[in-house]
Amino acid sequence: MSARSIEARVNPVYLTAKTAVCLMVQAGIPYADKIVHALALENNAPLQNMKDAETILGNALVVEAKYRTMCRLIEASGYQTCVDLPCGYTPKAIYMAEHKRNFVGLDLPIVVQEAGPIIRQLAGRAENVSFHGVDATNYTSLKTALQDCAGPLCISTEGMMMYFSDDEVDTVIANIQCLLREHGGCWITPDPEFALQFCGTFRALFGEESLAKLLATKDEAQGQSAVAALGNAFIIEPTDIPASQARAEALLAKHSLKAEKVNLGEYMPELSVYKQLAPEQIVRFKEAMRHCHYWVITIDEAKEIQTDRPREEQPFELQYTVKKGMLHLALHGRLDTISAPKLLLAWEKANADGSIEGVRIDCVKLEYISSAGIRLLLEMQENCSRHIVFSGARAKVKEILQQKGFGEMVEP
Repeated sequence: MSARSIEARVNPVYLTAKTAVCLMVQAGIPYADKIVHALALENNAPLQNMKDAETILGNALVVEAKYRTMCRLIEASGYQTCVDLPCGYTPKAIYMAEHKRNFVGLDLPIVVQEAGPIIRQLAGRAENVSFHGVDATNYTSLKTALQDCAGPLCISTEGMMMYFSDDEVDTVIANIQCLLREHGGCWITPDPEFALQFCGTFRALFGEESLAKLLATKDEAQGQSAVAALGNAFIIEPTDIPASQARAEALLAKHSLKAEKVNLGEYMPELSVYKQLAPEQIVRFKEAMRHCHYWVITIDEAKEIQTDRPREEQPFELQYTVKKGMLHLALHGRLDTISAPKLLLAWEKANADGSIEGVRIDCVKLEYISSAGIRLLLEMQENCSRHIVFSGARAKVKEILQQKGFGEMVEP
C-alpha cells in the first residue's frame, strides 16, 4: 500500500479541498481550471455526488464569495505575509504572489505534497510561495513551518474550523493565539458564520427548495470528511444565533482574543457567478449576505493572557509486539494527522493475516489524540473481535477517549 493511500485513509477530509477547487472552476476563478487540469479532475468527480446542477451552483456561489472576499480582506490587513490554513488546492497563492505578497500554505501533508508543486509552477513569483505539511492541533508543526517568517502574519482559515471537535477547536484557537503573540498580525476567518452564509445563499437562490439542497450539501461534506457533525463551540447555529454567537465570542475571550466582524454584504466584491443567476436572485443574495460577517481576530491587549504557551511536543514513537492474537502497542507523543499513518502502517503489518483479535495500548507517554487518531482506532476496533484496552492514559487523553465512546475500555 502506498504512503499516499495510507494518508488518504487517515485524512479523508482532504477530499473537501478538491471539491472546493472544482467549484471554483464553476465560478470562473482564475487559474482554478489549470489546477483542476493538473490534478486530472476535469471530469469534476468530486461534484458528481451533489444533488443537481442547482446545488452545484449554490455551492459555487458560496465558494466564490468566500474566496474573493477573503482575498480582499487579506489585502486590506496590510500585512505582507499571508498564512493560509488550510491552503487546499485553491489559487490563492497565485493571487497573493501576483499582488507581491508572501504566501505560506499550510495543510495536511497529503494536500501540500500534491498541491505545492502544481501551484508553485503556476505562480509568477514562486520564490514568495511555500507550502508545509502541518496538523492545526499540533503547535510544534505550525511553529516549525513559520520559523522563517519575518514580520506580522495575516492568518486565514477558510473551511476548516467546522470539522473539529470542541477539544480540537479549543486547541487550534490556542495555537493561533500563540502564533499571533510571537509574530503579530491578525486572524481572518468566515468559519464561525459558515452555516449562516450557506443558509442565506440557498434561501436566496432556491426558496422552498433550499432545505433539501442544503441537506444534500451537508451530507456530501460529512461523507467526504468522515465527521459526525459540522459544528462545535466556535460555530454559530442558525437556529440559535444569539446564544451560539456569545459562546463563540467567549471561546475567543478565553484565549485573550477579540473579533471585529466585517459585514459580508458591504464588503463582498461583484462575483462571476452572477452571470448564471436571475436578477431577482442576485438582489436576494446580496441582501442575505448583509446578515453574515467575516471575523477579523486579534489579541485583546486589554486582557491579561491566560493561556499557557503550548509546550514543545515530543516526537511520535510507537513500539509493538504480537502475542497470542493480541497486539500490544506503546504510543509516545501525539496521535494526529501527521503521525496516524505510522500507526496505520504498523497495524496493517501486524494484522496482515487477519489474526489480531484485540489490541492493548500503553498510553503512559501518549500526549494527545486528534480526530484522525480516533478514526484509526475505530477502524482497528471494527477489525477486532475483542475491545481495544487503553492503559495508563493521562487525564487529557482519557477525556478524549471517553468523549469518543472508548470510556469503558480505559483502565484506571
